[in-house]
Amino acid sequence: MQHKTLTAVRKPVVVGLAAAVALVGAFSLGRVQAQDEAFRLDTPTLLYVQIKPDKTADYEAVIAKLRQALQKTEDAALRQAARGWKIYKSDAAANGNTLYVHIVDPPAANADYRIMQILYDAFPEERTALYEQYRDAFVGQSAVELSLVANLGQ
Repeated sequence: MQHKTLTAVRKPVVVGLAAAVALVGAFSLGRVQAQDEAFRLDTPTLLYVQIKPDKTADYEAVIAKLRQALQKTEDAALRQAARGWKIYKSDAAANGNTLYVHIVDPPAANADYRIMQILYDAFPEERTALYEQYRDAFVGQSAVELSLVANLGQ
């Protein structure tokens, strides 16, 4: 597979993405959520997750467990959530941290998108280890809810 870089576009996009993450991070999630309250999404959403650069393997191991949990769940809402949930790793740093972008489109009605809760339900015997692995890697997250302006394919 050939990889092409659009130099003229890439740098402004990377800088713009990093600036957007910094701005969004300053505002947090926009809606305060209690730790035991479900995290539901009504619109397509971007979740920006900052991970310590030396802990990316740990975070990706947690994401691999998340994938396993979603593949084995009997919860129909979570199975639907998995179909519209993609996670990308950015080349751009965010405040010196590695940036992961979760794209949820379309969101699943009634799905609880709390990563740790999904993991706890699927792997109760690994609860402490998964929590510590995630906690030690995690720096912060922010979310941006999106509204469709145009569907260029239709």
